[in-house]
Amino acid sequence: MEENNIGFFKKIWTSIKDFEKYEEFAAEKLSQAIKYIILITLIFTTIISLDYTYKFHTLLQDVKNYITTNIQEISLREGQLKISQEEPIIIENEDQIVPIIVIDTLSDTASDEYLEKVKLYNSGIIFLSDKAVVTNKLIKEDQSIKYTEITNSDIANKDELIKLFSNSYIYYVYLVFLITIFIYLFIIYLATNLVDAVVLGVLGYLFARVVRLKLRFRATFNIGVYALTLPIILNLIYTVVNSFTGFNIEYFQWMYTTISYIYVAVAVLMIRTEITNQKIQLMRLEQIQREIKEQETDQDQEQEKQEEKKKKQEKEPEKKDEKKEKQNDKEAPEGSNA
Repeated sequence: MEENNIGFFKKIWTSIKDFEKYEEFAAEKLSQAIKYIILITLIFTTIISLDYTYKFHTLLQDVKNYITTNIQEISLREGQLKISQEEPIIIENEDQIVPIIVIDTLSDTASDEYLEKVKLYNSGIIFLSDKAVVTNKLIKEDQSIKYTEITNSDIANKDELIKLFSNSYIYYVYLVFLITIFIYLFIIYLATNLVDAVVLGVLGYLFARVVRLKLRFRATFNIGVYALTLPIILNLIYTVVNSFTGFNIEYFQWMYTTISYIYVAVAVLMIRTEITNQKIQLMRLEQIQREIKEQETDQDQEQEKQEEKKKKQEKEPEKKDEKKEKQNDKEAPEGSNA
């Protein structure tokens, strides 16, 4: 089959609505399928990273407002954070990118109580006297970041800290956050998508054997890659909507998986049907060719018979002439004797 030269965005639309094109996708080079999954993952990760960066911006604004309203004195000198507080401050908001923040500058170690509370959420930050402890369920170990690793500048009071949220330096922080979260999410999502494509490829390979269709694993892997298109787009829409509205679908992951399985199964069946139709057409063509050959053979035989008959008819007058001549030769001497 000729190499598929469909554009990337047209491939997205085609892979969603046109199962008949999956035969062409299956015949693609492996490099084309991998390039496709990388590009669609890049788009997905870019949008999600921008969403997370916006939520990070919202979080910093909330922190700024909280400091302005609830904290009288705050300073950072020689890597030591000091806040006017009599007891730990706990800020919980499930809608934020960091749903829980604990501030305890009276201690330099995170207690088990804090860690257990923070780990009830997907992520959280504990601000201690000399460092911040970042937790995330995707990361096995908690990350400790010394304040001296972030900045060598001292912050004398609350007013100086508030100014940091308003000057141009904050945009550099947003850019660093965007790049960092993009790289982190891209690696995770690409690995996840490739694993999903391999699993779908294996299932497609086995299903093809069940329906008596011989497909190479490369073909079923390609089918698995394109079968992920609609689930990835739905996941993107769901993630963004959930981020802004909190709307939650309890069994979304099941739906995500089921859709990809259905696409693989239908694509394999469509390819089987197409190949069966091609075989039927080939058989019909062969039958027509046989009939044409038989007709040509009959015509040749009929023509040969007619030619033989014509030759016989041409030879009969010659034989009559020869016979007549022989008779004349016999009669001639008798006449002379008389």
